[in-house]
Amino acid sequence: MNRIDVQEFSREDLQKAMAEASEERITSFADINERIIHRLNNPRHEAGFTLPWGKAAPLVRLREKEVSLFAGLAGHRKTTLCSQILLFLMTQTKVGIASFEMDLEDLAEIMVYQAAGSGVRPSDKFITDFNNFSDQRLFGFDYRGTVPPLMALGIVRAFAEAGCKVVCLDSLMMCGINNDLDAEREFVVALTGLARMLDIHIMLVHHALEKRNEGEHQIPQRHTIRGNGAIVDLSSTVFLVWFNKKKSNLIAQRDMYGEALTIEEQEYVDTHACQKLIVAKQRYGSFEGTINLYSHPSRQMLSARGQRSVAMEFDNGD
Repeated sequence: MNRIDVQEFSREDLQKAMAEASEERITSFADINERIIHRLNNPRHEAGFTLPWGKAAPLVRLREKEVSLFAGLAGHRKTTLCSQILLFLMTQTKVGIASFEMDLEDLAEIMVYQAAGSGVRPSDKFITDFNNFSDQRLFGFDYRGTVPPLMALGIVRAFAEAGCKVVCLDSLMMCGINNDLDAEREFVVALTGLARMLDIHIMLVHHALEKRNEGEHQIPQRHTIRGNGAIVDLSSTVFLVWFNKKKSNLIAQRDMYGEALTIEEQEYVDTHACQKLIVAKQRYGSFEGTINLYSHPSRQMLSARGQRSVAMEFDNGD
């Protein structure tokens, strides 16, 4: 992944960007007649980048000028899922990710395994081929730890200036908000303004609350997303990410420890998805519901149980 240098992003720059993005213009519909015709001929829900899973293509997309929220409990593979999305998209456009909770080489490890489509360690040649192929396609921010909100916005702009059309911030918790609900709202307002001004899509990773009596088995909902409710309101699309730890534990019990499952436990393994990607809100689309996914040793998430993973093929111009 290529290193991104964050340029100075002062409050004056931010105010100017927000002014350009949110300036109100009073006009008549007649004045924008051609725009209206264009919109009806090109419905917004049919525009944008599709997700890696074919069955999701008619359901939901990631569009430029919008912010999507990926929320879930800690340890429910939000970063892994977002990494697979970015891998898929980097064959179409430049993408960037700032994962403040992981060292860049650890994030790269996830993506290399996903690209290889195998649970076996990829060869050094494959890793080198992947890195060469991703050059000028995939950009990472090489820093682990909390960053000030203004710096996070500067990172987004730096990615955009590098040509990225999709940028992932992982996560909101690491953007120096410190449980300030008003600051959270203002930060997401700034993100939506930047997305519009820079013509990019921003994927914002966030955490959900864990209910004491349900623990990690609970499936998150819109109202269990941490922080200010305006985060949900301001996002064009809200995804809830849930990893089926009950199924994962049963499979480990059977395959790793040789313990036989009961009929009921085996039936649960056979009939339940490994991962749920729930579309909880979609401003420009009618679909709201669950996209079931299935884990593969490569850390890819697949559309169907028993489906084969797909390894990336590289054309590095040799």
